[in-house]
Amino acid sequence: MSAMPHPGTPTQAAVGLIGVQSPLPLSWQVNPGVSATPSAPRHLRLVGSGGDGDSTYLPAPTAEWVARMARAVSEVGLGLRPPGQLTRWVRRDTLAWLGGRGIAYQRHPSTRAANARQGSVRPMTQVRAVRICRVSAAAVECSAVLVGGGRARAIALRFEQDATAWIITALTLG
Repeated sequence: MSAMPHPGTPTQAAVGLIGVQSPLPLSWQVNPGVSATPSAPRHLRLVGSGGDGDSTYLPAPTAEWVARMARAVSEVGLGLRPPGQLTRWVRRDTLAWLGGRGIAYQRHPSTRAANARQGSVRPMTQVRAVRICRVSAAAVECSAVLVGGGRARAIALRFEQDATAWIITALTLG
């Protein structure tokens, strides 16, 4: 007497007809030598791949450099330094806005009266605190507190990596 197969089990004849399914390959080619996954165009770079692509990123700016840049940017915003001195480190549209702010600050009547009393003293003389936060592999946001002239001011800077340097692309003066 032959045993009857379980209803869900395929018979020998059915297995021979259907065959055994093998796993699909994870990488395949369209034609011999042509990969099915296209490569990235040369003008684009992968961000955050965690592999060899991250070796092109610069190390984050140091606290000392951020402090110097914060003081220089503040002096331009107060009209105490010409904006042309920062063309290498500040994006053009941001620098134009900052230079215009410095001119407007110097033209204000209260500033002219204070400058007449104090002479040419630079009010922001010390950088008290610097904070650096790496937002992505190619962007860093920093803040600093500048103290001098009887008051404190805050400044926030966003640095983005250019081809060879960190460039200030956005800023806020307090």
